[in-house]
Parts: sequence; C-alpha cells; structure tokens
Amino acid sequence: MFVLSACGSGGSNGDTLAPLPIPVTTSATTVPESTSSSIAASTSSTSSSSTSSTYPETVDLVLRADSLGDIRFGVEPDAAIEYVTALLGDPTSDTGWIDSFSEFGTCPGTEVRGVHWGDLLLLFGDESDFDSGVRHFYQWQYGPTGDGPTGDGPTDDDIADPLGPATDGGITMGSTVADIDRVYDNAEIFTDVVFGPGFELEPGLWGTLSDDAPTGRVLALYGGTPCGE
Repeated sequence: MFVLSACGSGGSNGDTLAPLPIPVTTSATTVPESTSSSIAASTSSTSSSSTSSTYPETVDLVLRADSLGDIRFGVEPDAAIEYVTALLGDPTSDTGWIDSFSEFGTCPGTEVRGVHWGDLLLLFGDESDFDSGVRHFYQWQYGPTGDGPTGDGPTDDDIADPLGPATDGGITMGSTVADIDRVYDNAEIFTDVVFGPGFELEPGLWGTLSDDAPTGRVLALYGGTPCGE
C-alpha cells in the first residue's frame, strides 16, 4: 500500500541539493541571503534572444523523493518556509505546531506543522526517516488543499494551484498513466483496496490517480515520509 512507502536518507545537518539548472530563458526569484546557510539559492539568467520567454517561478519546485526543489528533507522548518515563500509568496495557511494525530492523519513523532501554498503542502515534525528529536521538513504534498492520502481525495476536475511543480520527468497533476509509463520504466501502477488507484515512481515518491487505465490522470503527488491513517 503506497501510503506506507518511505525512503530513509538524510540527517540533521540541513543538506541541500545543488542549484537546479534554469533554462536560459528563465527569470527566477533569488532566495534571500538569510537562507543561504541552509538551502541553495535560486539562480537567474537572461536570454540573448530578443524574443525571450518567462517561465513560472515554480519551475524551481521540482518534486523529488528526497526534496522539494533545492530543499532536502531534514532541513529546519524556517529555512524551508522562507525558500518557498520567496518563490510563491506568503503561505495561504499555517497550522502551527499541533499534535501529530491531526487532520493529516497519524504522523510520526509527537507534533506536526502543515504549511500550505494553495495546493502545495509542506509537513514538518520531530520524527521521520530523515531526522529524529528535532523539528524538520519531512514531507511535501501537491494536490487540492486539505486532501491527502487519508482524506476524501481530489477529483479529476481539480486544477493545480500553483501551476508548475512537477517531477524530474515532468509528471504533475493532470498527467496520465500513459505519461508515467512513458517516462518512468520502473513505475508501479496499482489499485489499493483502501485508497484506490495510485502509483509509485520510486520509494518515497508516489501519488493518486483517477483510475489505472492509460488515460487515468494524476490527482495528487506525495514525497517523503508519509503519515498513516
């Protein structure tokens, strides 16, 4: 059952990925210097062409099994929040620190904090596969606000907000099962008896589907350490 999938790398040192490559036509937001010790700053470049295009700032928010954009799981909460805020603006909601048994399900550790930017949710806690005993970033969810693996789930008609975050292979909300099969040779497509149709691209990177036919669409994506029922 995909909700139990997890990966177990990382630590308490707030490691980050190298800056993502930005297309020569991209104009990206730079992360404030105050986060430079914890995360890699976004880069920007301009095209020499007189017909340059502008890509969404969310191009930096690549959905991975061990990170969101340049922020790895295990980084301290303030750095992760400041990074995403620099790209998307202020959060649309923030639960603050609450009991780990919450609207997000039964999450690991003793406390959890959920911060939303529209349909993008970051979860923080004090226990996960990436660190223990300290507050840190351990999961992202990209799907309609308030829905998750333990909720009612989004529908095929939902539109992503913000529009842009995707996996390295370009899979995002609205992608089809055929798209997944074409890009990810080892992807698993399945129907769970509790949660319905879903997929796993690799350990720690999974999602839900409208159905498991080739035309079935991705409804939501998840990365990191999951919360249970």
